[in-house]
Amino acid sequence: MSVEALFRPGRIGSLELKNRVVKSPQTTALSNQDGTVTQRLVDHYKRLAEGGVGLVMVEYSYVDDDASKSIQAQVGIARREHVPGLGWLVDEVHAAGAKIGIQLEHCGRQKFLGTAPIKSASDVSWDYVEAQYGERPVPMTEAEIAGVVAAFADAAERAHLARFDLVEVHAGHGYLLTNFLSPHTNKRTDRYGGSFENRARLTLEVAGAIRARVPRDFPLSFRVSVTDYEADGIPVEETVELARRLEAAGVDVIHASGGHHALMEYEVSPWFMPRAPHRRGWERIKAAVSVPVIGSGSLVSPEVAGEIVASGSADFVSLGRAMLADPDWTRKAAAGRLLDIVPCIRCNDGCLHRGLNAGRSTGCAVNPSMGAEYRYPVEPAPAPRRAAVVGGGPAGLRAAAVLADRGHAVTLFEPGPLGGTLRAATRSSRKGDLAALRDHLVHQVETRKVTVVAERADAAALTGYDIIMVATGGTGRPLPGTRHARDVGDPSEVVSPVVVAGGGMTGADTALWLADAGHRVTLVEAGPAPLGNGEVFTDAAALPGLLAEAGVTVVTGTEITGADGAGARTADGRTIPAATVLAATGYDAAPDLAEAARATGAEVVVLGGARRPGRVMDALHDAFFAARNA
Repeated sequence: MSVEALFRPGRIGSLELKNRVVKSPQTTALSNQDGTVTQRLVDHYKRLAEGGVGLVMVEYSYVDDDASKSIQAQVGIARREHVPGLGWLVDEVHAAGAKIGIQLEHCGRQKFLGTAPIKSASDVSWDYVEAQYGERPVPMTEAEIAGVVAAFADAAERAHLARFDLVEVHAGHGYLLTNFLSPHTNKRTDRYGGSFENRARLTLEVAGAIRARVPRDFPLSFRVSVTDYEADGIPVEETVELARRLEAAGVDVIHASGGHHALMEYEVSPWFMPRAPHRRGWERIKAAVSVPVIGSGSLVSPEVAGEIVASGSADFVSLGRAMLADPDWTRKAAAGRLLDIVPCIRCNDGCLHRGLNAGRSTGCAVNPSMGAEYRYPVEPAPAPRRAAVVGGGPAGLRAAAVLADRGHAVTLFEPGPLGGTLRAATRSSRKGDLAALRDHLVHQVETRKVTVVAERADAAALTGYDIIMVATGGTGRPLPGTRHARDVGDPSEVVSPVVVAGGGMTGADTALWLADAGHRVTLVEAGPAPLGNGEVFTDAAALPGLLAEAGVTVVTGTEITGADGAGARTADGRTIPAATVLAATGYDAAPDLAEAARATGAEVVVLGGARRPGRVMDALHDAFFAARNA
């Protein structure tokens, strides 16, 4: 099995690694505001190391106190005062059995903080920052460029003093070095602009300065974007040539990813993007250099990652969000326990949308303990009880498994197949990541002492339990004459033309699924745009384009009030012709069963959508904490 290839020892320069799995550097915002290390940060990386990964790469760290800091609570390596905490972090990761590296970064124009000065190759702005804060980048002078080169070298020396095993320079994802490399952001006319030779100058000067400052046996990595995916951006051919020159400058490994923040779907690829989207690019780099290449970007599963190493596509693989979802990813994969791995669903909700983007620390939709490692252990209950869980969706499945781990006697009531709303959400072949979560949650119940009763629970069935957890999900808001979009299990159940009323996630997802199956679909949204009610930003940004590509007609500013034989009726008296009208106008909580359950005298807890409509993250977090405390 190709997964076995992940567990062969490997080497980066003088550094020997026990396997080919790297934890990708990924911002957590777990540091103090001055960039110093916190207990939360140490716990996070220690927990990753305990999971069996060969190399833990610490998130990007800012290299100077001028303009390099990108985001709130970012790790710093700009001053000697940062070294003691970094040394503490190194020692804890080493004690847990892994090697550790750190990434050096200057944010350039991608300064999420939005504070002046924002310094870049040119004044080409990232509209996200400018729209929020009104600040535009200031082109760097040559004296400032020289200062940044020195700052990278100083930071690398601090990494060596802290006893990291490797240091990496971030030369990808739209940060400062990429601002110089990409014609999209570099409009200079001096010796740092124009030709590839000039645009690559700063990156190569940084490599040379670091290599001159630290010992030759201290491995140096550069992370590059194979391309930024801009039409006028970095061609793959230039990245290949850059990799050759970096190797000649003494770089020991090329860490290949792709994209930048203005095209986030390539940098942090969501569920609708292919896995390993940058593979062709890193394979071209690997063919051109003799140093190892680390492949990165939406590798997610051991099968995907293992095939990449087994085939020789890359020498190592790095995973970011997948290890936020399950820090034991490596250990479980090595043991063949693939269904026990909590899968990343590439939702970008807990980590970005409701995490960093909201000004918080990074979280995870499927791992409530991410960023709070060791704080929420699931421990045996002091007095085991009889527990009933009603509903086999994500909240019910997670609650049943955690209750069983606590030692309670658990009965799960679910009249249909286990999975609940995840079965409707995974109708489309595009939803492979979410299907993996469904299969994982079902497996966790099936491999524990949980009695599954395939019937709908009522007050009589629930009599005699000490605690009852109601996880029946929300109920779809009805529209007269329509069927709810979530209740359609197969495209053959509907007849074209189809109108889907409601442009939220359920409606957009249903419209895309039916269009993929060949139906003529119109998506009707009462607001000014679909996906405009707090949906995850990567979904809101990209799904309209996917709908257009699939041929879905989108009508906005129109409310559907019901349907008749002619089609969908609108609030202003019109009819949109349709043979099938599906409602996706939201969900309401379903308290009825909870009220009946309370009449039994048991302790009753309402979870997930039955309590308050939300997303997968809400259901799983709700269930975990309720069951952990039961």
